Amino acid sequence: MFIEMVFFLFFGIAVGVVTGLIPGLHPNTVFVLLLSLSAFFTQVPGPYLLVFIISLALCNTFTNFIPSILFGAPEPESCLSVLPGHKFLMAGKGYEALFLTVIGGIGVTALAIITLPVLLFVLPAAYSLLQPYIHAILIFVVVWMCLTERNRAAAAIVFLLSGVFGFVGLNSLPSSTVLFPALTGLFGFSGLVVSLMSKIVIPPQKEPGSCHITKGYVKGSVAGWLAGMLTGILPGVGAAQAGVVVAQTFRAKTREFLTALGGINTANIFFTFVAFYTLGKTRSGAAWAVSQVLENITFFDVLLLACVGAIVCFLSVIITLTIGKFIICRITQFDYARLNVGVILSLLLMVFLFSGAIGLLVAFTGTCIGLLAILSGTRRTHMMGFLILPTIFYFSGISSFLLALFGL
Repeated sequence: MFIEMVFFLFFGIAVGVVTGLIPGLHPNTVFVLLLSLSAFFTQVPGPYLLVFIISLALCNTFTNFIPSILFGAPEPESCLSVLPGHKFLMAGKGYEALFLTVIGGIGVTALAIITLPVLLFVLPAAYSLLQPYIHAILIFVVVWMCLTERNRAAAAIVFLLSGVFGFVGLNSLPSSTVLFPALTGLFGFSGLVVSLMSKIVIPPQKEPGSCHITKGYVKGSVAGWLAGMLTGILPGVGAAQAGVVVAQTFRAKTREFLTALGGINTANIFFTFVAFYTLGKTRSGAAWAVSQVLENITFFDVLLLACVGAIVCFLSVIITLTIGKFIICRITQFDYARLNVGVILSLLLMVFLFSGAIGLLVAFTGTCIGLLAILSGTRRTHMMGFLILPTIFYFSGISSFLLALFGL
């Protein structure tokens, strides 16, 4: 049994690395594909599949920051890292940006495991307390975001355009068709196009050994842990929305923000499994996949999550930093303009393969909004209105009215 467990743990890590490095290839896609192979699942015991799913999901939360930070090719969970990550890269600190996200993942894993006994009792109460007010919290955060901008009108316009874009898109098409091309257009293509037009050259990157842990990492990890809990217990609130809440509520500096982002994704996996155990709710693709494999999750499974999570976190840190170092040490040897063109063409191909021609149209729309945000000097976090506004509508209870009004 032990050997089989180890095999599925490493198998999950291997697939997690692949899904993390290839934009558009989400772990949920792998879960759906494997679940369709009924012959595979009838022959593999549930605990082994649980280890595989946990390993894949957790490893992916570490490695998916590599393409988003270094190439501007985001996944829905890591799209916000493109903003500060690109700035760090242009300042010769690309490895430090990646290092910060990894530290966030480590810190949150430790906090999640330490607080696991308490969370089993706190999570149900937190769910009941926060759910009626989540739309009010998000509205407050949005208003706060706009008021802190120099050009408040432009910020409001970017948020509303992104929000309407998200509300219409997510309610007209399957989320699997809309999410990747939309967020790639908003945060990926727009930045890549501006970089290409500006003829930016990547400066020499600082040595990886220059990264040192400071007290700021603690604040970022705690913020990521709290935001991850929010994503784990509330439906409709993902890592991106929680990232905006964290940035505004904690007045997070750039380094703390990257640390928090690295932690949110990892925390989300832990909290969604705890939510599945305590509330019977599936808040992530990984938890849903487990619900298809096991009729119910036991306390033993929660302990298995903690043990496997600790091992996967340790191995994922080594893998992510090793791959990141390898790429960063060679990234200045390439023509950045050609690299941008290559990334753009690759993303276009991925969008077409996963979403078809409609995906290209969605990506083009997102790119236009992204360019508007950049050219108006507005912080691109306002483009998270794509996910935040539909979430506000959902929790406020007016989604049905609006859908009927516009015939969606």
